[in-house]
Amino acid sequence: MTDQTTIIRNIVMNVTEYTQQVNAINPYLSLLIFAILMLSMLAMYCLPSIIAIMRQHPQKWLLVALNILAGWTGLFWIGLLIWSLWPREKLVSSDGSQNWGPYQAHDRSQSLGETFVRPEYTLEQLHQMKERGTLTEAEFVKAKERIINRL
Repeated sequence: MTDQTTIIRNIVMNVTEYTQQVNAINPYLSLLIFAILMLSMLAMYCLPSIIAIMRQHPQKWLLVALNILAGWTGLFWIGLLIWSLWPREKLVSSDGSQNWGPYQAHDRSQSLGETFVRPEYTLEQLHQMKERGTLTEAEFVKAKERIINRL
């Protein structure tokens, strides 16, 4: 019985000595680790806001405010993360007089990074290229058919 208690006492002493040696080598190591963990947790908490600002989300300031006020709830944070990653839609009023509220038309030209060029502008550019001699008649007809088929 005394052999077991002696072994346990030696193990405890060795662990205590090891801990003291580690702390003696660099007393600021635990503080540095704590600071790194806290900064990474803060960055993780603000991730929906960071994404919204980087992607120029139309409602980025609302997203930032909601993240600060209610992001701690977990489920709300997940919702904000999804909202910040959602395809961007430029909100446009259908009649031009109202730029807010539920009666808005959505311009999906910016969704998922797509570039949308209105067909009449593209056809006009093709016609100008044909007039300058950049395109032949056959190339013009092919390009025009491709644009019309995309509609």
